[in-house]
Amino acid sequence: MGLKNTRARWGWPAKVFHWTMAALILALAVVGTYMANFLDDMFLQIELTQTHKSFGFVVFVLAGLRLLWRWINPAVPDLPGAPSAIERAGVKAAHVALYALMFVIPLSGWLMSSASPLNDVDAYPAQMKNMVFGLFEMPDPIQPGDDRLTEIFHTVHWVSVYLLAAILAVHVAAALKHHFVDRDEVLRRMLPGGRK
Repeated sequence: MGLKNTRARWGWPAKVFHWTMAALILALAVVGTYMANFLDDMFLQIELTQTHKSFGFVVFVLAGLRLLWRWINPAVPDLPGAPSAIERAGVKAAHVALYALMFVIPLSGWLMSSASPLNDVDAYPAQMKNMVFGLFEMPDPIQPGDDRLTEIFHTVHWVSVYLLAAILAVHVAAALKHHFVDRDEVLRRMLPGGRK
């Protein structure tokens, strides 16, 4: 398996980014939904929230590195067959949306947390600060205690998560169609060791 992408296959860095981020995003979505809707234990919620923030930071950094790798190594495998201009445009739009949401979701989460009254150290001493794995604290670009901004960023965060889920559902369905119906190499060349 080569380093760089070619017109025939994905290189191993692209595959590592793809599957690592897929696993992290899925885990963050599950944990975030659980925290927001099903968890009553305040202490566990604080602990999970800090873990959620930390891995959200990891996703943001990986998204930046992935975009940098894509810029350095712009070649992507060709679509099989002879896709129409509409199909090509749809694939490109979906990928642009996926990249955008990989930045919007962690950024809106960070801004939501920063603006939240729970981030006010006078009211809640340092328990809800934006810590990353307990190693360092993210800065607060917004003064804590703004309920209106908290609600705005909360809405952006959750709408973006639902949009990402919808696009990923189509993405997975398309990959499975290519594999089981079209019987081409689209899915195999993204799997570890897979190649065209």
